[in-house]
Formats: sequence, C-alpha cells, structure tokens
Amino acid sequence: MRVLPKSLVLSIVAACALLGVLAWFWVRRAESQTKQSYVGYFAPVYSPDGQYVYFVERSTSGTVKETQKPDLFSMSSKYDVLVAQDMFSLKRLRVESGQIEELIRFPPSPLEGQHYEVIGSPFHVPGAGLKFVKGQQLDFGVCLTVHQVPIAREYQSSGVWSEARHAAEISNSWKESSCQFGGNDQWPLFGDWELIQVPGRNFFSPSILAYNHVTNDVQVLIKTRDYDRLYPHGVPLQQIASAARRSAIERTQTMLRTHEELVQKYKSMGMTEIEALLRTGKDMQRLGYYPKSTTLVARLLSREESAQANLDKNALFTIAKEEMESGTFHDIEQAIANPGEEVDRTGDYPIHRDYSTSARLNTYLATGKTQFYVRYLGQTYELTIKKP
Repeated sequence: MRVLPKSLVLSIVAACALLGVLAWFWVRRAESQTKQSYVGYFAPVYSPDGQYVYFVERSTSGTVKETQKPDLFSMSSKYDVLVAQDMFSLKRLRVESGQIEELIRFPPSPLEGQHYEVIGSPFHVPGAGLKFVKGQQLDFGVCLTVHQVPIAREYQSSGVWSEARHAAEISNSWKESSCQFGGNDQWPLFGDWELIQVPGRNFFSPSILAYNHVTNDVQVLIKTRDYDRLYPHGVPLQQIASAARRSAIERTQTMLRTHEELVQKYKSMGMTEIEALLRTGKDMQRLGYYPKSTTLVARLLSREESAQANLDKNALFTIAKEEMESGTFHDIEQAIANPGEEVDRTGDYPIHRDYSTSARLNTYLATGKTQFYVRYLGQTYELTIKKP
C-alpha cells in the first residue's frame, strides 16, 4: 500500500475544509436570499350598469435579501432586491359569472430588471385610479412611487378604455410625473354594494370584496393565495365596515351635484362664468361643503354711534379717497359698499409709500382685535372680522 506524502494529505484536507466553508456560505446565502412573487388588485370600480368590476392587477416577482433588520433607528428592514418581473394590467370581472378578462397589459414598469437597495417595501409602492367618464369611457392610470433615499420618484402610465370600441389606448407610458390618484369617486358604489380593496403584504391587495351596507353581506369577487393565508376565516365584518367609504363618496357626489346646479342657476340669471363660480363658492361655504374663510362685515354708523367711535382714537382709521382707490383696502372697499354682506378678508394690507394708514391698521389688528372703525367720504363704518 502506497503512503501519500504528508504535504499532499494536508492539501487535500485544506481543500475539503475550504469546500465545506464555501458550501456553508452558499447555503446561508440561499437561506437569506429568497425568491418572492406577489399579485395584487387595485382601484376596483363598477361599470355604470353594474355588470362588471374593472380593476388593475399587478404581478411582481424577484429575489429579495434582507440585509438589515429593524432597529432603534429604523422601524423597517433593509433589502437587496433584484426584480425579475413587474407587470400591470387592466382587467374586468363579470359580476354574474366571475369570468375575468384582460383588457390591456401595460409595458413593464421601470422596476423590471432593476437591482437596488430599499428600506421598507421591497417592490416599492403602487397606486391606481379608474373613473368612468362620458358614459362608457373609462379613464385609467397606474402609478409607482420609488423611494430612493433621500428622494422619492413617481412614475405614471395612463390611458382610456372605450366600451363601445372594446379597445384601450395608453397615452402615457411610465412617464416620470406626480401621481394624483385617490379621492372619493362614485364608481366603487352600485346600489347597496360597495367594492373594498383588502389590505395585504407589501402594498399588494390580495382580494376585492363586495360589501352590502344594508344586509352586511360580503362577496369575495377575486382573491390570491395570499388572501387565504392572511385571512383564513375571511376579513372580519367590523374591519370591512370601517374600511367602507360610502358616506364620504355620497357626500362628494352631493357636493358636485350641488355645485353644478348652483353654477347653472346663476348663469341662467345672466351672470358670467366667473361671477357664477364666485357666487357658488360662497353658497358652498354657507351650506358647509367648503371650509369657511375669514370675512369682513361693515355696518354704517349713525351720528350718535360715530361720536362714540371718536372716543377710541386707536380703533378709528380715516381713509382718503385717493388711498382707497389705490386698491390698498380692497376688502374694506367691498364691505362698506355692501353693508351687512360678508366679504372675504384679504389679510395684511400692503404698505403704500404715500400713506401710513395701512401700516397703522396692520399693527392694530396684529394685537388680535377683530373690530375697528373706518371713516370714508364723511361716513363712519364699524367693521367686524368674522373668523371660521
């Protein structure tokens, strides 16, 4: 039997040890770097006839490695991510049968094929907005917010689906621009039903529910495998009810309808478009649909009341005709021309180079006073500032 040299034996042992270390390293690396895939549903809306539910689907896959766990300084994990696929598509579901049809597939998102580090959601934050306009025309858009410290970039793709032509057109394909989706649009509602987008992992909604606010019935219209893992017994009814936006949506509908009716009313009275809009804005404030602004109200004083006003010299401001015509006191001019009518307060008055009245008045009002007197063209007016 041939005996191997000691140096050769040591070399073989060292090589085996190195292979063992490498094998352990690759096993550990595989454990920490996992392939992940998600499917999510966004912005569900009913068609005007209630026969279909339109929505955006996102399908994403890639390799994700957690490089830093949450700590005292960061509440979120840090990931190293390689995105293999990131696709968005516009789909619709026939409510009666549950059949799903893909209407259009967007070009791959800016994330596809990218390798990056991120804190928080590995595949960043998606968004979508769908809205029916002009009958059977559906405006759609998808958005992707990419958080890259120290800034966040937003990418948007949008288009139009025509039911009449059964065709879709994409007008903007992943253009870097601000995302402006959201609000309380009417289309998630149809009769007593409301569409609910179920929260999921990493901003991927795993299901779309239909919720009846009268009977509390819940229908699962579409779901991913993740839905059953996250909600093995279904989404609790209390959570569904708290996520419902019916009251806010119906208020928005009423507000828009009221605004349009008022504009048409004032235009029919002979007002211009601008005049009708201004008058409508005041009415919407009065009705509680718009937040009220700070206003100014004037009251013409009698001679006896004027004499009392003379006692408080600090609160009395005499404005010359030329100074008033300079536009310095626009709200005061409007108020004294229409005693008893609230006009919008303009704030601090500009300082005029030839007059000192505006500077004195600004100083007086800065102390918190809400009432003062103005003498103009021989008349004295009491002016009151009304805050919301």
